[in-house]
Amino acid sequence: MAVTPDDLLEFVERSPLAVAAHDKAAWLALFARHHVVEDPVGGRPVVGGLYDRRGGSRGPHALSRFWDTYIAPRSIRFHYDGPDIVRGLDVVRNVTIEITDTAGVVLQTPAYLLYELTNDGGVLRIGRLAAHWEVGPVVAQLAGFDRAHARSIAQTNIRLLKYQGLGGAFAFGRAVRSVGNPGKAAVADLVSKAQAGSDHAVQLLGGTVVGNLRKVIASGDVVVSTCVAGEGPAVLFCYLDRRSGTVVGTDLFIAPEGVGPPR
Repeated sequence: MAVTPDDLLEFVERSPLAVAAHDKAAWLALFARHHVVEDPVGGRPVVGGLYDRRGGSRGPHALSRFWDTYIAPRSIRFHYDGPDIVRGLDVVRNVTIEITDTAGVVLQTPAYLLYELTNDGGVLRIGRLAAHWEVGPVVAQLAGFDRAHARSIAQTNIRLLKYQGLGGAFAFGRAVRSVGNPGKAAVADLVSKAQAGSDHAVQLLGGTVVGNLRKVIASGDVVVSTCVAGEGPAVLFCYLDRRSGTVVGTDLFIAPEGVGPPR
């Protein structure tokens, strides 16, 4: 299966289009038989292809419940804050997700979306989708005392319990915990040391010195940031050890030469 970067970009764009159209069948069809969805990273992953007790068979039952919980009752739009970056079969998108629920409450969610695509029986599909966004600031947007905010919280809790069960509701709550501001500080320190010439820091960054960190997001044990690598835009993923609070691995996605500002 030969694909070009344009093919990959066209394919991943089908996801927000299906979401905007509330086309559940089209969205589910984008995923490989065996898939993982981490939305948000740090929460309980949605895993497909294994036996699903509630569904009674193998299949996308958990992913279907994810749609019914989080996507079905909402209007969702994607605003692009930076260029899409393709590397191999992976695509990184820098977005702000605008969510409007049935109570009329609008939430703004800055995020990075990592699509890991795969050849599934000769067809391009999503093997893993990792959505990096911070739960705390989003939940804080629901903290109003008017009827709309109260209704929004109530509706969300009802759908969580109905489709995810008590365990799923608790798992979503645990997603608030991340490496947070200390993790962001550790990443900034790593980048600063690399700029100062630290061989260890440069090596940890894969041999590339980066700068101008912005839109820094901590989700789970990962800190993601837009940055500059060389003369062009890039997205840096840093993986931290929660116990030591140190960066133990990185992944840098660099935009092709000539790709510049957000579209």
